[in-house]
Amino acid sequence: MQFDNVVIIEDDYRNYYPLSISTPLSDVIIGGLRYYEHVVLWLMNLGYDANIYVVTRDYLARYWQGIADSILSRLNLRYSVRYVHSAEDINGTTLLIHTSLIPQIDALNRLINNMEVGTEVRCGDRALLGIVNECTTGIRDVINNCDLPMAGGVWSIIRWNTELLRSNSKYLIKVIGDKTLNSEISRNAVIDERAGDVIAINAAVEPLSYVKGPSLLGPGSRVLPHAYIREGTVLYMNNAVGGEVKNSIMDMHSLKEHFSYLGDSYVGRWVNIGAGSVTSNLKNTIGIIRYMGVDTGMIKLGSVIGDWVKVGINTSIMSGKYIGQGSSVVGLVRRDIPPFSMCINSECERIRVEKAVEVYKRFVELRRAKANENEVALIRAVYELSLHEPPL
Repeated sequence: MQFDNVVIIEDDYRNYYPLSISTPLSDVIIGGLRYYEHVVLWLMNLGYDANIYVVTRDYLARYWQGIADSILSRLNLRYSVRYVHSAEDINGTTLLIHTSLIPQIDALNRLINNMEVGTEVRCGDRALLGIVNECTTGIRDVINNCDLPMAGGVWSIIRWNTELLRSNSKYLIKVIGDKTLNSEISRNAVIDERAGDVIAINAAVEPLSYVKGPSLLGPGSRVLPHAYIREGTVLYMNNAVGGEVKNSIMDMHSLKEHFSYLGDSYVGRWVNIGAGSVTSNLKNTIGIIRYMGVDTGMIKLGSVIGDWVKVGINTSIMSGKYIGQGSSVVGLVRRDIPPFSMCINSECERIRVEKAVEVYKRFVELRRAKANENEVALIRAVYELSLHEPPL
């Protein structure tokens, strides 16, 4: 089945709070890559050359194109992604992919073999995948399939991350030609691939560290001496990590250089995690963890740390809690932290937007990078949004 366009549609973005107010769901990282990158890998495997569109909120469509880098673009692979706030002007045969569908390439291959134009795959009232001649009309047949891997919220990213990394890694390795590309792996580091591949792209693994697969070390990332990198770890780009990390994702330019623990967690862009800080991922009762009041069905779930956050030294974050964008925390974090908050234990006050921009620029300078004006504009937009849009 050939199609002209692929349109990725955000589902229930509020369930991905706080990540979703500063990142399109198409660009949330899961299984080592941004969501849309898995779609690109799939299309390359099929030999398709289709236009990719992401339907997202207006302010993200306006600023995002100039902010986020991607691993596939760093590999000089040819593809096109456009961020739009409506699919009305997209013409031709179009594949619709909803972000509720986990982009497991083997599952996508099975689905596409049984579809034709006018077919939609659903689970109950939730649309997952469809092929139409126009983006707003054209569904004739519905296939109900609730056995597919699906996401219900930000916790699903953590739930599916390791499995997706394990299952889709073979397609990434096929594209790059090897598991290790332009990387420096110390002879005194241990690379354990018994449970999955360790993929290193322009990365460095320093002496006396232990890296267990499946894991992905992206461009510019460093695993520091004595680090323990466990299964499901994703260092997406320009990260430096020490201590212990397990089934956790770090987006661009974020640091956890000192001895500490990051488990079953998601860390956004331009985040710094101070020495001795830990995320709890298991309740003492071994009970189900709730996220923003929602029963996740998971007994292991750490923290969701938004973009531009700073976590002070010796900070402890309880299971299933989030820290909103631009916040600065130190001490014991027992509750969700709203965006742009300065908190010592449970005492918080609002950070001014100019201060948030200033801290971002200082951190960029510390990383010897250049401040991005689109990122600054996004900080201002998210700040304003966070004043009015509550979670769930």
